Amino acid sequence: MKNQQIMDNSFIIDNLLQQQESVRLEFKEKPNKAMIARVITSFINTQGGDLIIGIKDDKTINGVENAEKVHNDIKKFLIEEIKPNAPISVQLIQYKRKEIILISVWEGAKKPYQYKGKIFTRENDVTKISNQENLNYLIKERKEADFHWERRTVLGAKISDLDISEIEKTKNEYELYKQRSGFEDVEDFLIQMGLIKNGNLTNACVVLFAKNPARYIPQSRIRLTVYPSNKTGDKFINDRIFDNNLFKNITDILNFIDITFGRSIVVEGVLRKEKYNYPILALREGLLNAMVHRDYNSVNGFLQISIFNNRTEISNYGGLPEGITIRDLKTEHNSILRNSDIAQMCFIRKYIEMLGSGTLRMIDDCKRNGFNSPYWVDKEDITTVTFPKLAIKSEEDNEGVNEGVNEGVKSIVVEGESEGVNEELNILFKAVGNNPGLKAPAIANLIDKSLSSTERYIRKLKNVGMIEYRGVSKKGGYYVVKSI
Repeated sequence: MKNQQIMDNSFIIDNLLQQQESVRLEFKEKPNKAMIARVITSFINTQGGDLIIGIKDDKTINGVENAEKVHNDIKKFLIEEIKPNAPISVQLIQYKRKEIILISVWEGAKKPYQYKGKIFTRENDVTKISNQENLNYLIKERKEADFHWERRTVLGAKISDLDISEIEKTKNEYELYKQRSGFEDVEDFLIQMGLIKNGNLTNACVVLFAKNPARYIPQSRIRLTVYPSNKTGDKFINDRIFDNNLFKNITDILNFIDITFGRSIVVEGVLRKEKYNYPILALREGLLNAMVHRDYNSVNGFLQISIFNNRTEISNYGGLPEGITIRDLKTEHNSILRNSDIAQMCFIRKYIEMLGSGTLRMIDDCKRNGFNSPYWVDKEDITTVTFPKLAIKSEEDNEGVNEGVNEGVKSIVVEGESEGVNEELNILFKAVGNNPGLKAPAIANLIDKSLSSTERYIRKLKNVGMIEYRGVSKKGGYYVVKSI
């Protein structure tokens, strides 16, 4: 990799190359900016889509010369020239030793979109200037979108109810995304983003930025429950309600998940590396999907995260949009947005890294890191994604940090040792961490093992530098190495 902008999303290209050019997909061999802008505008006005630069119509991969400069030029050009504003993802991807550029967009919610004063739409695999009939239809769609729940105003909500620091962060990110935006202040930013209409806050604005959104939208709360078994019931290990704005909820929930599942120290000879005990990207994507696509319109709407002893589930009220099936989620698919204004702010804040491929990246992240692939169920207006075997093993696993061991690290994995031996090493490691200064006989008594077995495990942990003996032979004892 030559630079930091190149992303490892080659599996997305694999998936796209299995398809033919269509209403949502086009290949371009050369980076002609005007031609690209026309295609992208037509995607936004139709069903969204992907355009790959550096690949011929017959799918020969030529790559792009000076790819980083071309990537930057095209990104700036599209963001400046296509109006009104729409999220446009432009990525540089290393694929089969060539650098190619992938541009992805959602179907827009502020149609009609135009480039150089002209409105383009997509018909099969052809980009066309819109005729009057199509234009009337786009305007009709725009009017309908303006009556959507997230664009309705909230009675009584005021600017003083909002978390200004979160708005500032979003405004700053937007000014990096689109230079020369020229916002006067945070209120002007919200007005231009359509989050304040006629002087009133919209539902989307309250969900995104209110200090206490549940005061106006009770169904915006998120519940996370940890159960001791494989089913729900009145017995649980932990039960939390997250009732802050969307951005603070994301941070708080991910912190909770990190403490719950923790991390491991993987020891390979003298090398150590920290590894998450959960698929962090997949879980984050699953949470974001539920937050962005949930149906807030119903007062009975909910978002529930459930951690069992054999799986983790994220469920939200709101079935899959019409035209999307469970099978579609395992391929590149049209992302039909239920809450486009909320999705756009999440894109600006970089919580959504790439448009229309979140479920694919969830599957890829699980495979790469040795976890079971997630699966989805859509039933009775409830969408649930399940992560099989992503579970707590005992109530102790949910107690958080073990004293004497670094925060967040719950276990160690010594490469080359069996699973059974690693379990014993972890028991001894935690015993030493929580009871520093013990000698081998005391440790053996504490972990209920023979002295010979305990001494053998101690030698293994000493050899990989996890524990050490301090003091003289008769008065010293074992300690966790401080650098761990």
